[in-house]
Amino acid sequence: MERRVYSTCPFCGVGCGIVLHTREGRITWVDDDPANPSSQGMLCVKGRFGIPFVQHPDRLTTPLIRKNGEFHAASWDEAIDYVAEHLVAFRGAFGSFASAKATNEDAFVQQKFVRLIMGTNNIDHCTRLCHSPSVEAMLEQLGSGATSNSYADYEDASCLVLVGCDPGANHPVIASRMRRAIDERGTRLVVVNPRRIDLAERADVFLQPRPGTDVAVFNGMARAILDEGLEDRTFIAARTEGFAEWRAVIEERTVEEYAEISGVDPAALRTAARLYARPPARRGLPPAERPGSCLAWGMGITQHAHGTDNARSLINLALLAGQLGRPGCGISPLRGQNNVQGCGDAGCIPDSLPGYQPYSDDVAAAFEEAWGAGIPRQPGIKATDMVERIADGAIRAMYIVGENPLLSEPNLSHAEELFRRLEFLVVQDLFLHETAQLADVVLPACSFAEKDGTFTNSERRVQRVRPAIPPVGESRPDWEIVCRLARRMAPMVGVDQHQFAYTSAEEIFAEMARLTPQLRGITYARLEREGGIQWPCPSLDHPGTRYLYAESFPRGKAKFLPVRQAEPAAELPDAEFPLVLNTGRVLYHWHGGTITRRVAALVEQMSEVPVLVHPRDAGLVGISDGDSVVVRSRRGKLTGQAVVTDAVREGSIFVPFVKLQKSAANFLTNNVYDEPSRIPEYKVCAVRIERKRPRPSVIDGPPTPERGT
Repeated sequence: MERRVYSTCPFCGVGCGIVLHTREGRITWVDDDPANPSSQGMLCVKGRFGIPFVQHPDRLTTPLIRKNGEFHAASWDEAIDYVAEHLVAFRGAFGSFASAKATNEDAFVQQKFVRLIMGTNNIDHCTRLCHSPSVEAMLEQLGSGATSNSYADYEDASCLVLVGCDPGANHPVIASRMRRAIDERGTRLVVVNPRRIDLAERADVFLQPRPGTDVAVFNGMARAILDEGLEDRTFIAARTEGFAEWRAVIEERTVEEYAEISGVDPAALRTAARLYARPPARRGLPPAERPGSCLAWGMGITQHAHGTDNARSLINLALLAGQLGRPGCGISPLRGQNNVQGCGDAGCIPDSLPGYQPYSDDVAAAFEEAWGAGIPRQPGIKATDMVERIADGAIRAMYIVGENPLLSEPNLSHAEELFRRLEFLVVQDLFLHETAQLADVVLPACSFAEKDGTFTNSERRVQRVRPAIPPVGESRPDWEIVCRLARRMAPMVGVDQHQFAYTSAEEIFAEMARLTPQLRGITYARLEREGGIQWPCPSLDHPGTRYLYAESFPRGKAKFLPVRQAEPAAELPDAEFPLVLNTGRVLYHWHGGTITRRVAALVEQMSEVPVLVHPRDAGLVGISDGDSVVVRSRRGKLTGQAVVTDAVREGSIFVPFVKLQKSAANFLTNNVYDEPSRIPEYKVCAVRIERKRPRPSVIDGPPTPERGT
């Protein structure tokens, strides 16, 4: 008998509704959910065809313990006892990575384990590698680190500004809603990206700046707005502070000087500024409504050694134009993973408790009363610093859930060397991936299709995830595994075992909502009855919130913060490495590819790492389209297939993060970090490219000087 189970897509942060069709305990096909308000009956290629990873034969089915250098299958009791007995010795020198692919309930239980059982705030997740600069800047300037608008506002906007992102590849359903606004409502489009993306073909203005010069671009737009008197003076006077100091910094340079630094046309920079600050009204906009602009950005803004300054410059621009707190406008850091928003909401970050609540005495006391024990009140170590601080012994043991840092960290050779120094490593995941292969214990977890819970998408919408098939082998939901370990360790550290005696995901969510003000009005019963609900939702009679900042900012008044253009990157091209490497994602794979490499239909679409190179740069080294090429940096190399295109700027190449045929961009990237977010500079480093020479055959013998080497 066929069953239909309504759930939420496990890939990007859009949070599309999916329907899993099952027969005899297996998923047979996947359909869209027309009733889902985020996706409106649309799915991308990954959502529709990428789910077979759930049933891949590589799935872990039993706990594994390393003995004498090799993995051996173990029972759950044996594995949990082994982990508990070892981990307790590392309290004070321990760190944990949570998973943005797991549920809110999984995340909440894991941060509770780290704080209550391990006595540390050393917990983090992949937000550190994607939008931590955005969160830092928004918390500092606005008081909240979340997207301010909803997807509906993209269609209600009169102008869209897309910066350092490629929605067509990374958030295809959002891109469809944007195209609909452009094509049917006449919404204007500005694209700012060093690579020409598909949506640039629809743009009114396309700015292609030099990599690493984003602050100059947005300070230049701000100067153009000021020059033409297009700033929202009423909004600035009533709802912001710090404007005069910020303006003085902006006026240190002219629009033309900012344009020269960034390598864009000054007239185009002025046009982009006009469209953003005062867009022409889209078709169908009610006469009483002011035309609005939505500003959306991706990791092209954040993954720099000055990523937080980049985000600050964008927020300053939104404040200057008054493009916040109304329908059809707002700021949107587009979230990359299905539950990266929720994982942060649930407290899997080192510098705040669930709900981004500080370690103040009153907040900490509320958690301690609920949990019956003390919690640490000093901020923990951030994810990238946990890896680096393995070297000095500050981190000696780690518990990694649903993440693969030996694919996602920069400078992978360096990261692997550090991970090999750990005294004890536990990995909990679906597959025996690169990081799991170094573990002392591997615990098999359920996929999204085998467990109950919730995800929170990029528009702050909490949505249900429902089990469609039985657990694969002996795998268990992440929260159940963590609770079992916590109950085993609790007597060792003086914690009541009943703090981890949950019987359902719903019970966990209820506790999280009680302790998190913006979730307090959301319950499973409401989600079943109403569908997804957007936080903040402070009470049971609250409908949820479409857009933030309608009347006030959490910090009181929003704050202008002056920023100046710094050096474009920590490592710039030179004679040995003359090109700039830019990285990103592609449509047919998800991030590093741990999941999508196990979906044959997606691998068929892209089986080699593509290396996009400008025709002039390709010509200088004799590369043609389709050639096998080698890209080298000071840290490593990769092999890929050349795509010769003027979509990239001359002097730069683009390589996606996905690992294919043992090649990955992060063998090249630079482990230098932004302050204060500590995000790595994935977006800019110096490289060189060359045509891959074929190996000589046995018949041919070794190459001779005449034939080349």
